[in-house]
Amino acid sequence: MKYFIDTHDKTKGSFPLRQLTEAEFFAKFDGLEEAAPRFGVGAHAAHVNLKEGKAFCFMSGPDEEAVRKAHEAVDLPFDSMTEVKRITGADLRHPVDAQTEKAAA
Repeated sequence: MKYFIDTHDKTKGSFPLRQLTEAEFFAKFDGLEEAAPRFGVGAHAAHVNLKEGKAFCFMSGPDEEAVRKAHEAVDLPFDSMTEVKRITGADLRHPVDAQTEKAAA
């Protein structure tokens, strides 16, 4: 499973121009959570600033295309998507040798 963060920004046309209420945003994200499994995708979290019209979704799925399709299914455009690795404090405590690091790249 791969992890992705996609961005939504009203200045780039990927977030509604009018300020959404919390309830409206929750309804949109709930729709994404409901649609996502049809594409093998998980919608895990969103970080949002409604006043600024920006949101960052934390998603998982087999590939970027599947995450894109989940967003399209609920008419939720995004302006960028980045594959990321999820790292916890426990991951940072274990040194990585050069061989392991090369294999991960």
